[in-house]
Amino acid sequence: MFNPKLKQFCLYFLIMFIFLLISNSCQENTNQPVTTDTPTEAYLLTTVIDISDGDTFSIYYKNQRWKVRVLYVDCFETSRGSRLSDQARRAGISEDSALALGFMAKDFAKKTLLNKKVELLRDFKEPNLDTYGRLLRITIVDGMRYDSLLRVNGLAAPDK
Repeated sequence: MFNPKLKQFCLYFLIMFIFLLISNSCQENTNQPVTTDTPTEAYLLTTVIDISDGDTFSIYYKNQRWKVRVLYVDCFETSRGSRLSDQARRAGISEDSALALGFMAKDFAKKTLLNKKVELLRDFKEPNLDTYGRLLRITIVDGMRYDSLLRVNGLAAPDK
């Protein structure tokens, strides 16, 4: 009926197809949370559960942890590297000073945001998520914009 070589080729092709299908479905994309329930609301009231640095924190949304990157402000980095060097150069300060400001901003975030209710506002002129899968949101705490609080306390890095 069938040519044995054709039958063998078809079997080989089927096995390879199944292998590729399984391997692609098992790959984890570390940049995007694995969910169909990505927050898209214009307004979200939530509690901050963790602080990454001065301008990034975590929340829970529908039983999944999400990182939030505060819009319209950039805090100094908390680790050495080219990004910290660039921030220090733009600010006209040493890398050690920039690093210290990064840690001060992180401490400020812990005191100001951690375990507090915050309002997250989506700016529809900005993407919903950044390249790292973080939500991009204006953050309001105690009726005040958090990005403004960072600026008035001298914890914001200079704009690019």
